[in-house]
Amino acid sequence: MLGVNVALAYSQANELNQYVSSLRDIRNLLNTYKANLNNIWIAEEMIFINQAIEKINSEIVSISTSLESLSSDVVSVALEIRREEEEAERAAAAARAAQAEALARKK
Repeated sequence: MLGVNVALAYSQANELNQYVSSLRDIRNLLNTYKANLNNIWIAEEMIFINQAIEKINSEIVSISTSLESLSSDVVSVALEIRREEEEAERAAAAARAAQAEALARKK
């Protein structure tokens, strides 16, 4: 019986977490650029630039949170499916054993 590949699920979850880490790095760089811009460019336009950067930061946080949740869900679901598969395998083995025992009693 081919079952769920839990190792693959962990691998996929780790890949999602790497994306989250990359997004955090991007957000940190964006904040550094924002600070540098605010230090060297004093103009009314900076209000709009800062708002745009904050909007991007919010989107990055939202995406990161979603990816972290998805990563956790991938592993949880894979483990749950694997437990169900193992239960089904045990039940099938018990049914085969009971059937074999019943046949042995008839002989």
